[in-house]
Amino acid sequence: MSKYGIIVLVDKCAGCHACAIACKEENQVAPGIFYERIRRFENAEARYINYFRASCQHCENPACMKVCPAKAIHKGPAGEVLVDEEKCIGCQMCARACPYGVPQFNTSGNTNYFGDKMPLAVRDLEPWQKHRAGRAEHCTLCTHRTSQGRPPACVEACGIGAMVWVDYENPTKDTEKLIAAAKMMNKAAGTEPKVRYIARHMDVEKYPLKL
Repeated sequence: MSKYGIIVLVDKCAGCHACAIACKEENQVAPGIFYERIRRFENAEARYINYFRASCQHCENPACMKVCPAKAIHKGPAGEVLVDEEKCIGCQMCARACPYGVPQFNTSGNTNYFGDKMPLAVRDLEPWQKHRAGRAEHCTLCTHRTSQGRPPACVEACGIGAMVWVDYENPTKDTEKLIAAAKMMNKAAGTEPKVRYIARHMDVEKYPLKL
């Protein structure tokens, strides 16, 4: 069995947004919806500015799953936290429970980025690119890619190696060291996120990540 996550090397991130753009393209979410965003944290004492990706943390103990009355939130084959948009009733209880403020709700009515005006050059949408307005959405850890042995789109797009796709159950020699050094964001929430961070100039465990 595998248990996937991402280690974010905060000190390497340049805030270029390549990962966020790749995510948007990969999932074709509606305008205004971002599964991944770039956050900025300033450490005035160290005179250092941190940039890092923020998304669903794919928690081992997800708060959103516990409160969903429609049982629309579940775990994927490698521990990904996923939303069944067919079951979701749009009550937004997951958004209120999530300590990271991750779930998003598209109120524009568009079911993908282009709506009903798809350019001729765009291929037919894949299943993971079709969304339902008003239902909960967030990063899926690109389960459609990882299930084929491919890294998430954001990791693949990062040209400076600021993110590493890891398998917590089957670490390599290199990822084992990263996993040991990485810290959980907002650790006090007790959700045990599988997206973790390594940073010299910010206290990751106390940072209250909110999208």
